[in-house]
Amino acid sequence: MKLRQDQLGPHLAKELAPCYLISGDDPLLVMEACDDIRKAVKQQGIDERELFHAEAGFEWRTLREEASAMSLFSSRRLLELRIPNGKPSDKGETIKDLAEHPSPDNIVLIICPRLDAKTQKTAWYKAIEKHGVVLPIWPIERNQYPGWLKRRFQMAGLQADQAAVSALAHQTEGNLLAAVQEIEKLRMLGETNVSEELIMQSAGDSSRFDAFGLADACLMGKLGEANRMLGHLRSEGHEPIMVLGALTRKIRQLIALKPCQGAQALSEGFRSQGVWPRQQAPYKAALQRLSMKDLHRALNTAAEADLAAKGSGDDAWLKMGQIVIILSGQADKLFTLT
Repeated sequence: MKLRQDQLGPHLAKELAPCYLISGDDPLLVMEACDDIRKAVKQQGIDERELFHAEAGFEWRTLREEASAMSLFSSRRLLELRIPNGKPSDKGETIKDLAEHPSPDNIVLIICPRLDAKTQKTAWYKAIEKHGVVLPIWPIERNQYPGWLKRRFQMAGLQADQAAVSALAHQTEGNLLAAVQEIEKLRMLGETNVSEELIMQSAGDSSRFDAFGLADACLMGKLGEANRMLGHLRSEGHEPIMVLGALTRKIRQLIALKPCQGAQALSEGFRSQGVWPRQQAPYKAALQRLSMKDLHRALNTAAEADLAAKGSGDDAWLKMGQIVIILSGQADKLFTLT
């Protein structure tokens, strides 16, 4: 079945499907949907989780064997599969088989970027849609954004008047992670009633070394400034996964925008990617400077950083430093990190 994100909670309260496919480009919305599934799985007593990254050279046989193996620690497991490009290298045969022949010992969670119409016609996608749950994560449209912010304030236990909501919408311009971070900061300050003045004061007090400022500095080719921002974010104790989400979002948007030729096509591309007019200058600079090879190299490094942030043993901040160098258009400097 196919669900909207607002239908996921009621579904999980009733049952667990054997297989879930979450696809979307907004890191916050995808992360929250996956967290809801993980929480529901734990509530069913499923504590063991196996993580797989289907990148170049991934051995699909490994996933098949793990899916058929008995768990050592619990009767059921969550098998989480991440496909950074949304295109399984075995043409989806393994996923199709897992969906059509689900094991009672496993719940499968597959995470992909937004999938195009062609991919949605594949046999593996159709198999999940028939036997499990497909949840496409759609971006928040500009006219929906203030209402979304209002709900996030309420979820945080805050009362915000319309002027405050409008001020935050103007400050964050559709960057959901940035908006949630601002709301969380206000909550931690102990405020319950949020005014426009408080929003403006909070924005003024916010360090310019935020995740989206870092991403924009990279897109503008400002390597020195971006490195200082990255160092500050690390020293301030920010979670690497949140910083990485901002970088990965920009990379995926640039990959989608790169084929757009001409002003009209680029304008339509910006609209489809949810890039507002005031946000477009860094993207235009990056599109002129970076090749598609650069962007895919950055995306692959982001996948390595994601794995590092979840305990692979590598340094996630070092990997993000490599992303900064690539996006700043100075990938030839990477030899200095080895």
